[in-house]
Amino acid sequence: MKTQALPLLLLFALLSFSSCKKKDANPKEVLPAATMEGKNTFGAMVNGKVWLPKGRPSLFRSNFIVTYDPGYKGGTLNVSAYRKANENSPESAMVMGMTQVDHEGVYTFDDVELSGVRYYNGICEYDDAPDFYQRGKLEVTKLDLVNGIIAGKFELTLAITGCDTIRINEGRFDKRIF
Repeated sequence: MKTQALPLLLLFALLSFSSCKKKDANPKEVLPAATMEGKNTFGAMVNGKVWLPKGRPSLFRSNFIVTYDPGYKGGTLNVSAYRKANENSPESAMVMGMTQVDHEGVYTFDDVELSGVRYYNGICEYDDAPDFYQRGKLEVTKLDLVNGIIAGKFELTLAITGCDTIRINEGRFDKRIF
């Protein structure tokens, strides 16, 4: 009887002292690494908070899309991301477009003829209105048409009358294209 009780006692002792880690009900969101490998990632800090694509704008549309057409207007890049964190949160979207993107390097959002930004946060729509202010830069860190990879970093300041100024920094994307 003693020999049967000893293994049970040891098993009970091991189970008692082992710790169980509970999964966090609200895991903290973190920015993805700034990679250049076509990892299909996007993220930015928006007014100090992590902003990642989440949810879907529709059944047939992804929450993160990058298109690049090297033959249109000297190279046209469009990056769009959508976020609806949960049923109680507002929808938000971030869209950036730029022409004359034909090499790795830094481009600015200062010329509205060559670039455009749209940001919607459920309260205000920051886009091409007469009082819309956009400033910032986009650095294309990888433009590899052979392997179909485009990656970059961005930062923006957006303002429109009657709404808070939006400061987007530490923005990054890494996407397979074609």
